[in-house]
Amino acid sequence: MESIAHPLVSIISEKLIKPSSPTCPTKRWHKLSLIDQAFSNSYIPFSLFYTKDAISKNNTQLLEESLSKILSIYYPYAGRLKDNTTVDCNDAGAEFVQVRIDCLISETLNWHNTAIEDLLFPQGLPWSNCTTGGLVVVQLTYFNCGGIAISMCISHKIGDGCSGYNLFRDWSEITSDPNNFSIPSLHYVEQSVFPPPSSGPFLSPLFMSNKHDCVQRRYIFSNEKLLNLKNTVAAESEVQNPTRTEVVSALIFKCAVRAAKAKSGIFQPSSIVQAVDLRALVGLPPNAIGNLLTICPTSITNNEESMTISKLVTEMRKSKELVYKRDNINDNMFVALLLKLAKSKQEYHDNGPNAYQITSLVKFALHEIDFGWGKPTKVSIANGLNNKLAILMGNQSGGLDAFVTLTEHDMSVFERDTELLEFASIVPSC
Repeated sequence: MESIAHPLVSIISEKLIKPSSPTCPTKRWHKLSLIDQAFSNSYIPFSLFYTKDAISKNNTQLLEESLSKILSIYYPYAGRLKDNTTVDCNDAGAEFVQVRIDCLISETLNWHNTAIEDLLFPQGLPWSNCTTGGLVVVQLTYFNCGGIAISMCISHKIGDGCSGYNLFRDWSEITSDPNNFSIPSLHYVEQSVFPPPSSGPFLSPLFMSNKHDCVQRRYIFSNEKLLNLKNTVAAESEVQNPTRTEVVSALIFKCAVRAAKAKSGIFQPSSIVQAVDLRALVGLPPNAIGNLLTICPTSITNNEESMTISKLVTEMRKSKELVYKRDNINDNMFVALLLKLAKSKQEYHDNGPNAYQITSLVKFALHEIDFGWGKPTKVSIANGLNNKLAILMGNQSGGLDAFVTLTEHDMSVFERDTELLEFASIVPSC
């Protein structure tokens, strides 16, 4: 892990937290699936803000001890990558750094301050291509006049967002109530569902972030506005029970495509690409660890008139139903794409020039994670990672937060879209 070099940041300590008990020799090698291999060496980055200054020296020690215990259960995350096929579960440990930032926590709670929020993660993370560092990196950040942030970068090589959320949640539960913590029985899928291609393993792709050419904004959808939007869509579409994720995704997609048209003057056929968790579809438990997903693309190739929110939700639901009917092990769209690229010796980078990726983390109750001093005041993600990206998360008020990343030009149009602002409020940036 690189040392943080920034005038606002002072490092208090850096250490490795090793598992509380050694990993069994029979579990030394964790084999990566085809989908695992196709991901770059980037991380899944979550950050939780707590305004109550409940972190004392004893509580900090408790965090370290509980992390050590949870790593003995999530043992591959305490290892190191051997190559793009295998994790060496050698108990090297998770990286744990404590820092102090010379600013008030209110500067991040009331504003979308990407300059400050970037400092909540160790330098170079989470969008690095490092193959030698820890597979879990934790940063505990202290703000002036009280308040903390707990940030966790969790390797995407081992598992998806569901796997990462389970780790973060279980760490908080064993911290808050170690005597009554029920040890989860994890199911490590490895290569049993999606074996590597017969042509040989993938080369680990380099993650090419273009976040420096983009800006990220945070939009808040209140529960009341979400109900209004859902009722409107239900009245105008074939979908009588639209979800919060569907209606917000359709609205963001429509407004983003409209913003792109403002620059070129031409409507570009576009697609919305969403990831689908396969656990329930293929009979795996929620605590299955791995990248267990497929993609669900919805293409709009006609004209702008076909992009009403109701029509978009209808088309998205049709695409999702096709995924539900498919054999997602032997007929997985994402796997088919990866195998095609492997055959042609190409790497997986993105979903195409006019593809908008919208990832929903709404079902993961990040805003409920309690280490023993209450629920977080705010949940955030790292700034970035790429253009044409939106990440949706539930919030503490029962609504939904959308972190949207676009080019500066497109964002300048997007954030003034009257249809968007009818349902969403933007968090001011500074």
